[in-house]
Amino acid sequence: MIGVPGLRWADLSPTGSPVLWRMAHEGSIASLSVRTVGAWTCPIDGWLTLSAGTRAAYPRIPCGQNPGDPVRRGDIFYAPMAANARQINLKSYFRAAAGSLGDAVHRAGAGIAAIGPGGALAAADSTGGLDAYAPAPETFHDWDRYRVTIVDLENVVRPYLGAGVSPHRPARVTVAQRAAAVRQADAEIGRVLAAVPPGGNVVVAGLSDESDAPHLRAVIARGPAFAPGHYLRSASTRRDGLTILPDLTATVLTAAGLSVPAQVVGDPWSHGGAYGEVSGAAEAMRGYDRAAQVVRGTVSGFFVAFVVCQLLVYALAAVGLRGSGGARRRRVLTFARTLALAGAAIPASTYLVNLVPWWKAPRPEPLLFAGVLAGAAALTAIALGGPWRREVMTPGTIVAGITALVAGVDLLRGSPLQMNSLMGYSPLVGGRYYGLGNIAFATFATGTLFFAAGIAHLLLRRDRRGWATVAVIALGAAADVLSGSPGLGAKFGGTVALVPGTAVTALIVAGKRVTPLRVLGFALLGVATIATICWLDYLRPVGQRTHLGRFAGQVMAGDALPVIARKLHAMLHTVGNIPLTLLTAGGVLFLFVVLLRTNGRGGGGPLTAAYERAPALRAGLTGTLVTSMSGFAIEDSGIAVPAIALTLAVPLAFAASARALADSPADSPGTGAGDKTDDAIQLL
Repeated sequence: MIGVPGLRWADLSPTGSPVLWRMAHEGSIASLSVRTVGAWTCPIDGWLTLSAGTRAAYPRIPCGQNPGDPVRRGDIFYAPMAANARQINLKSYFRAAAGSLGDAVHRAGAGIAAIGPGGALAAADSTGGLDAYAPAPETFHDWDRYRVTIVDLENVVRPYLGAGVSPHRPARVTVAQRAAAVRQADAEIGRVLAAVPPGGNVVVAGLSDESDAPHLRAVIARGPAFAPGHYLRSASTRRDGLTILPDLTATVLTAAGLSVPAQVVGDPWSHGGAYGEVSGAAEAMRGYDRAAQVVRGTVSGFFVAFVVCQLLVYALAAVGLRGSGGARRRRVLTFARTLALAGAAIPASTYLVNLVPWWKAPRPEPLLFAGVLAGAAALTAIALGGPWRREVMTPGTIVAGITALVAGVDLLRGSPLQMNSLMGYSPLVGGRYYGLGNIAFATFATGTLFFAAGIAHLLLRRDRRGWATVAVIALGAAADVLSGSPGLGAKFGGTVALVPGTAVTALIVAGKRVTPLRVLGFALLGVATIATICWLDYLRPVGQRTHLGRFAGQVMAGDALPVIARKLHAMLHTVGNIPLTLLTAGGVLFLFVVLLRTNGRGGGGPLTAAYERAPALRAGLTGTLVTSMSGFAIEDSGIAVPAIALTLAVPLAFAASARALADSPADSPGTGAGDKTDDAIQLL
């Protein structure tokens, strides 16, 4: 296993790295997400993660610090930092057992060797010991003696970090200097490949970042364990050509014919689809990294703009609701309604835009944002483009239905649209690589419940209350299956939260009373549902389990508390996210202070007028609030769940309210009742 910290696919070419390029022709390739504990991964963190098989780090030391050469005591070499690193990581959130790789080799009675200080840190067992060590490849000669040999080549990263240089302010390295460093590493790899006995498995991995600008890294594997001409794939990501750093530990052990310890969270690589020409595959992976970089650089600005626009729509709507002129007020409300529907269409549009390869453009950022806006405009045009635009709920039902459909179909296709999406997840963040992300869950659940309420509204108008209730339950159950299934959404907290939200929506549609005891009962049903899913996932073979099955195993082993504590800490930490907190507060205030308040004469608020025209709207909105608040308490993304849910729910509720007011006879031209209408809908 040859570790080249900092190596990217952008570094590789037939002339600049001929050895690696030839190796890619002969073996399998992928991109590697190297996210560990912090926002970027220092070389020492990458080596420790390889050692532990789960995310590990060595905090409070300079990023470029050399781990030091091992000290020989008798026949054993001891890595100087290994024992301390193990103690630190066993107390961390991830409970990373550094030394798991070396322990697995020694437990099988085999030997493990290392070349270079980083390699020694990765190869050391739980006592800090390894069987052989050499400072450089040219001084090591026993390539066929040890089952596993780990080589540290820091040619690429060393110019950036040096000895103790901060990743916040790495040394300035020119394009020519980086290319020269890559050529040096390529030549070193060539010498290693020439020394390795025929028939051995060789993996080259860029297992860390070189600065605080994280990237996806290059991985190339050659040997009997790997299929030539195929992308590497693992159960950790379920994506051809994308793997994670802990997979490296499982892969090294599996390729060496050794058992993978239970504490290793990564999965061994398998072969994915064939990639044909290396040049095309390499360009695809460069584009994948480019998309991740664009999303990383723009997502904060996008959310700030999204929050500001949502709050401005709320303000415009409040002004329109306070207006005293009938015709002028209707124009303001119509404009605000259109903007509200467009805002509600934004989440679906952020996924649909990934149907277009915007990252290939010379300037991808403008194309990305233009695509999102164009998609939202198209969805709004569909919602308001037919005779149904005069209906109270139908335009919102269309937006909600498309949102739920986009998320649902994306899940069935392996979630390609969520990856590198502004409201999805990123391989650089490494929180999720497949299934239903937290923000996507909020939009999917809200879209499903509002769409179910819209269908129920159509059935209730035909006096089909029973069928309306069945429709809500069926749509909610289908969404819950998509959300919780290990092969699709693999969503733990979302599956729990969606059950009571669906139940509350169905109860209101059925004309039944919603009580705290019933809500609690349905919440427990959600817990039972996900517990059953986790148990069934646990019963599958180890290599086929998702994080749901692994969590079930941790519960039975008594090791689940650190995971729960980490999730709880992450949830509480989200409250400090100012944009999301403002978005949540603005949505709640607008909903309860503007739309629901009654006046002193007993008149209903704007939303009450919509409820009178479409009683099912109350069901969809209430169910969404139950699900979003449950998600806030259960999901590690915390405040993001209600924040995003409200960006869809509140605009849809306002759009229905605005249409209901426009249809009010008291507000019709020529009645002279404009002031009376104002009195009837005084803001609460």
